[in-house]
Amino acid sequence: MNHITKILFTGIFIILSSGLQAQNTVKSLDECIQMAINNNLTLKSGRIAIEKAKAMQGSAFNIGKTNISVSQDPVSGGNPDNSLSVSQSFEFPTVYITRHSLLKAETDLERSRLEASINELVKEIASVYYNLLYARETMRILQKQDELYSRFLYLASAKFNSGETNRLEVINAERICGENKIDLQNVEKDFQNFQLLMQKWLNTDEQIEPVESELPVIEPVSEANDLDVSQTPINSMYENLLKASAKKLSLQKQQFLPEFNFSLRNQLLIKGFNPYGLERERFDKGNFMGFEAGISIPLFFGEQLSNAKAAKREMQLLQMQREDALSSLKKEYQLSLGEYRKAKERLDYYMKTGMQQAEEINRLSQLSYEKGEIGYVEYIQNLKTAIEIHLSYADAVNAYNQRVITLNFLQGKLGIKN
Repeated sequence: MNHITKILFTGIFIILSSGLQAQNTVKSLDECIQMAINNNLTLKSGRIAIEKAKAMQGSAFNIGKTNISVSQDPVSGGNPDNSLSVSQSFEFPTVYITRHSLLKAETDLERSRLEASINELVKEIASVYYNLLYARETMRILQKQDELYSRFLYLASAKFNSGETNRLEVINAERICGENKIDLQNVEKDFQNFQLLMQKWLNTDEQIEPVESELPVIEPVSEANDLDVSQTPINSMYENLLKASAKKLSLQKQQFLPEFNFSLRNQLLIKGFNPYGLERERFDKGNFMGFEAGISIPLFFGEQLSNAKAAKREMQLLQMQREDALSSLKKEYQLSLGEYRKAKERLDYYMKTGMQQAEEINRLSQLSYEKGEIGYVEYIQNLKTAIEIHLSYADAVNAYNQRVITLNFLQGKLGIKN
């Protein structure tokens, strides 16, 4: 391969590499959340549901169609008794007010459902985001360990070839080096899977790269022993469900109320309609006018009574579902709080003791190796121990972060107002 060909291949490789890197988008957690709020299809559906409910509020004052009719009495022999009448019926005024309240309550219900969806979506995004950070940190540690094991395998092979050691040391070096490569490949696949999951929640084709360079520790919003369910999105949703159900029950009860109807009639002479050829003239003092007013009373109200009973049972059912949901939420919070405290104790150990021990192992191993007090194999084993502590620390941080995310979600402290 000549010099020009090498330059061409190098240029193509740089272009391809830059193209692959351009697909990755560096974003913070807040940016990911905002992107999801704008793009996520579930939230878009929720917003449409709110707009639909708001549009339905205009149907609360639904007055029946106006009836316009023209009549001619054939018995009267074509006299000018034909008339133009306009009639209209109305429900009891409170029915319109209650129906509007019901539709407004249903709009509030859709809003609370959207808030609950946002809180759940933010929880999923935060979980995936910190899993991305954890996978990336684990890859960094395993790559460092791979360099260490590769060096160990090289030295073991060299010692075996020179007769300084047996085949067993080489086999052991190959084993731990191969196992570490497999672990590294698995973590790389996990990282890719978390990116795909993030793309799903954000509804994007971009590969998200967290902006943080290290794996951070999240501070919990609250560590209260008892959950205040009144502040949770699920409680807000059930409250609005109950309000809408109460309005529906009230509307059903008002079906027992009477309806009103009103009719206005005016004498009308249709010149083109004179089947008997009689002379017809208007009354010289003007057209005759009349009106009719009436009231419709439900004498047979079996249907109304059944609908009211069904609405009452629906309200009772929702109340039981609310109590069950909030009770389950409290139990889930207690379980999550216990898991959080276990994760916190483990993390505290590594932050106060474990990581200091890893640094001390690194320092003493380096010092002992430089003084000739330990051989290279023992030196490698000590560094392996230190790296394993770093892996355990990263695992402890991620476990703790995931518990904090779950606690904040259950408390309803993750949702962002839309």
